[in-house]
Amino acid sequence: MIDTTNWNLYWNVEYGETVRGNLVYSAYISPDSKQYCQKFQRDIRYHPSEEENAQWTDELLEDRFRKELKYHNIASHTIPVLEIIDVDEQSRTIVYNWPGDDFLMQGTHAGSYEAVLPDWKEQWILRIKEMRKANIVKLSLHPNSWTVRDGILVPMNWFYCYDADVGKDSFTNMNIQISSGRRENLYPILEKYGIDFDTEYLATRLQIVAFNSFRKNYPSDLIDKILEETK
Repeated sequence: MIDTTNWNLYWNVEYGETVRGNLVYSAYISPDSKQYCQKFQRDIRYHPSEEENAQWTDELLEDRFRKELKYHNIASHTIPVLEIIDVDEQSRTIVYNWPGDDFLMQGTHAGSYEAVLPDWKEQWILRIKEMRKANIVKLSLHPNSWTVRDGILVPMNWFYCYDADVGKDSFTNMNIQISSGRRENLYPILEKYGIDFDTEYLATRLQIVAFNSFRKNYPSDLIDKILEETK
């Protein structure tokens, strides 16, 4: 296993505030920024809430680790993905070759997403449709769940995926991995679509809610278009 003990925790900056790049795993980046590490463990420096950490049992973290590997593997046959260069089953660690930053931070540093990738909207829609063809419904859609490598928009964070044909879940089950800010966005959307917090629904229906919850992160016309094209 690649030694990640001297790697730095990977942070995002949103609205001038330094925040975690992920709410589930602990994220690290190599000193030269060429590798990215997902460790499905709760580093107290990255996840400081003891109450939150107590909810993330080994069973849940193992489940997300397995989903990350499963859906990354399925996607890799037809969709651009990050290259996995090492996996350690015991510590639930995955290491990837890395272009230096996620899409959120690339856009922040460049001044806009268009400055990073002029056709990112078209590629974003294409990736979502490619996932559907691969029988994947992905709910990790935040800009920090994408990156750009050699002019290609690449999705990452596959732990929040379902089989499109049979996958089901409830928002109660998913609540643990949804940020407090996104939960506030969700409530009026759930009401609009008649979705009960405790009822399990097909993942394709849950993704409609997810798309709508990201209207603050993406142009609203982009969300309208993906909703229309994934009916």
